[in-house]
Amino acid sequence: MEKTDTPGGLSRRRLLAGLGLGTAGALLAAACGSAAAPAMDEEAPAEEEAPQAEEQMAEPEEAVPVQFLHWWISRIDPGGLVPWALEEFTSRTGIPVEDVGKEPIEPLRQHFRTTIAAGQPVDVAFNSIIWARDHWDLGLLMDYGPYLPQYPHIGDDMYFEASNQFRKAEGATFGIPVMGPESQSIVINGQLLIDIGLDENGGDIENWDDLVAAARAMTKREGNQITVSGFLLPNNVALARWAAWVLTTGTGAYDAEQFTAQYNTEEARDTLQFLHDLWNREDVSAKTPDGGSVPDHYKLLQANQAGMHYDISSTPTLRYFDVPRDFKYWQIGYPGHPEGGQYATASWMNPVVTPLGAGNPDGAVEFINWFCGLEVALHKIEVNKAVSPRLDFFAHEAWTTGYADLPVLKTREELASLPGAYPFRRFLKQNSEVRPILEAAYRGELDVGTALAQADELANQILNEPAE
Repeated sequence: MEKTDTPGGLSRRRLLAGLGLGTAGALLAAACGSAAAPAMDEEAPAEEEAPQAEEQMAEPEEAVPVQFLHWWISRIDPGGLVPWALEEFTSRTGIPVEDVGKEPIEPLRQHFRTTIAAGQPVDVAFNSIIWARDHWDLGLLMDYGPYLPQYPHIGDDMYFEASNQFRKAEGATFGIPVMGPESQSIVINGQLLIDIGLDENGGDIENWDDLVAAARAMTKREGNQITVSGFLLPNNVALARWAAWVLTTGTGAYDAEQFTAQYNTEEARDTLQFLHDLWNREDVSAKTPDGGSVPDHYKLLQANQAGMHYDISSTPTLRYFDVPRDFKYWQIGYPGHPEGGQYATASWMNPVVTPLGAGNPDGAVEFINWFCGLEVALHKIEVNKAVSPRLDFFAHEAWTTGYADLPVLKTREELASLPGAYPFRRFLKQNSEVRPILEAAYRGELDVGTALAQADELANQILNEPAE
């Protein structure tokens, strides 16, 4: 039977206070407006039977606990979302939940695998997108497909399309989104753009050439010293940034399912050459005395010492929620190649999964339906300034009133709707072995063409190896 999770009312004041945006006049109530969430529906009781003698009546069965492995421990969950959600779920269903919190991320991954190897897997576990697909390929995860008709609140149409690559394969659904969306972004200083005659929200930055021109114009110097970086850059090439930049050409660093790397192409060579030139030739970014990247890019932008920097789409609530309300900033996707390109990003949404052989798969799905549902999503934004990858969350007035008060919040959804997925298949090995080759070319230590030929061969070798 379908189990519902009707959200309770969440006032605009409470939401904006949770986001660090509260104002004395923010008194509007959210449109959802129900006083309190009802208990989850339960199966209708069968017609009452005649009483039995006391000695014939069976003892009631004790509910089987659900083991929940996650990394939202107190340091990462200061608002206490997990304890609240577990207590609420148990009080509504009678199903106890064993809280198995671990430090992110590798300790959790090791615990997840160790318990499976020991024949004692947990029932529900966080999985990062950088290894969830590997776990599916290893045959470690359950397919939720048979359950989804009974639980439409966690069905495919509840989530951003960009989540599908991290949780679906071979016609199966092995994960339910719970964290994100996060997307690669470029944060821009609106006032510095205004000062050079451009749109404060980056509307004039449509392609690579526009980006470079804006970076040059915003860069300021005193002698040989850069005092304002037009584009404050890192000295590395993260795989997600690489994948996003290649996608701006209209092609991609990988095929759709990431079974094949496409590094040794004309578009990829254009991309890496562009990134190399931006770091080595344009001189639009301050550097350390040894030629490295300076730290705390976002702090320098907030001090008007940078026009742009790379970040991720949670920037408004992660690193900018305490800036003065009149500070002008925005975030955009990566602009397109000058010849037929497109805006692009690399998005990710981490899922929960259930290992094959879990002791309580039915209870696991019941819990997931609650924990990944809308009511918990609304509580999460209130206590932790964190969003949920649910489309109904982003359509809910509890969120839309937030970006009515602070419009930059809308970019979270807009970025997640751009093309681009985070590299997820065999990520760990690619990151340790392929990324250094790309970085050598980025820093001018290796010819771009040579680097991409080597990286392409190695990446495809890794992508065709069995998961580890």
